[in-house]
Amino acid sequence: MNKVQSINFNDFMKGDWKKPSIKRYAIGIGAVALLIPKTALASTADGMFGNVHEAIMNAFDAGVVLVIIFAGAAWGLGHRSKAIEILIGVCCGYILARHAVDIRDFLKGI
Repeated sequence: MNKVQSINFNDFMKGDWKKPSIKRYAIGIGAVALLIPKTALASTADGMFGNVHEAIMNAFDAGVVLVIIFAGAAWGLGHRSKAIEILIGVCCGYILARHAVDIRDFLKGI
């Protein structure tokens, strides 16, 4: 159970109260953020990018399925217009995400 701490309003407004320290997390997240690009680019561009892209797209596919199920449930509960809006949005987003590499290659060729 967490400890409850009362802070005087005037001290709070002046900024004289002790703020919780989150420096450890910021350093850890920063280190991971700096290492990810080096790890991703350490191998050949096509090999490693293909693996990372495929893993991300597999997770994205699962998310799309969950959103489609949610839209179906919304439709079934009588929120037809909202369900159609969700389905259109998820379909457009899925097409853009699946063809992001093709779009990038097309724009590079212009």
